[in-house]
Amino acid sequence: MRFLICFLILVVSPVFSSNAQEAESLEIRANACEKAIEGESSSSTRIRAIDKAVFLGLKNLSVFDKDKEKMDDYDLNVMIYRILDEYVEDLSSKVTKSNEDKVCVEIQGYVNPSKIDIIREEFKRNIQNNGANNQDVFDIVQNVNEEIKFSPKNVEELALVYVDDLAYYNGAKSKKYANLLKQKIQNNAYYYLTEEKELADYVISPKILKAKVDLLDKDHKRLQMVLVLEVSGITQDVLPVTQNRFLLFSADESEQQIADRLIKKLLEAASLEAVRQIEIKETAKLEENTLGRIL
Repeated sequence: MRFLICFLILVVSPVFSSNAQEAESLEIRANACEKAIEGESSSSTRIRAIDKAVFLGLKNLSVFDKDKEKMDDYDLNVMIYRILDEYVEDLSSKVTKSNEDKVCVEIQGYVNPSKIDIIREEFKRNIQNNGANNQDVFDIVQNVNEEIKFSPKNVEELALVYVDDLAYYNGAKSKKYANLLKQKIQNNAYYYLTEEKELADYVISPKILKAKVDLLDKDHKRLQMVLVLEVSGITQDVLPVTQNRFLLFSADESEQQIADRLIKKLLEAASLEAVRQIEIKETAKLEENTLGRIL
């Protein structure tokens, strides 16, 4: 985790590289505690406490007072986490309490106001443009596909694609999300889906590599999820298409419903790139075959 790396490095580094940086940066100070989770190391609990403390320290800065008036709490938290993840500098921490039940820390760090402005402007643009959703991207990809010169002329030229059950990091599997993925990628001009894995030209294996919920404060939680579609048949090696997102939500919301919603979003986003790679490969094969016949 980034904060662990920063902690190990910055405890032996000077707080500032120059007086100019000291004058421009805003100081972050905060305390936070995290309950120990059974089976979790104390260092992992400490890192969660550091993460929470930095978030609270940032959110309490007066520079966000106007943002709090204009933004709802969810969007504000997302913006602050972007700043936390990318622009907090010279972070140091010390443990103030540690036992088998919880770990408490005190942090100190700095953030440059210009970096806050970068993320703030980015959020403004996203709101103004309403953001390009996955369906917009899918429509664009479909339009481009229709313009590709080399496309299959008959069913014999279509490739076969097999979709595995979604595998969780604990070994469990799900047909539900595999079927959802099939719905997202079916009816393609370059391939059709098959239930016979041994006959497939391409195999797509969806996997959840990580799903972790952190309690930020008494009102908010954060879900981090890493999903990968492993595509066999594109190259000699398996091609991974990875999606890594976090989602902030209210502590009283259902974690299962939030996870279900995020899995669906990640599957849709990853499927666009997986399909694109298959289409590129199939187009190249068709082009090679066409030129070969002409020559």
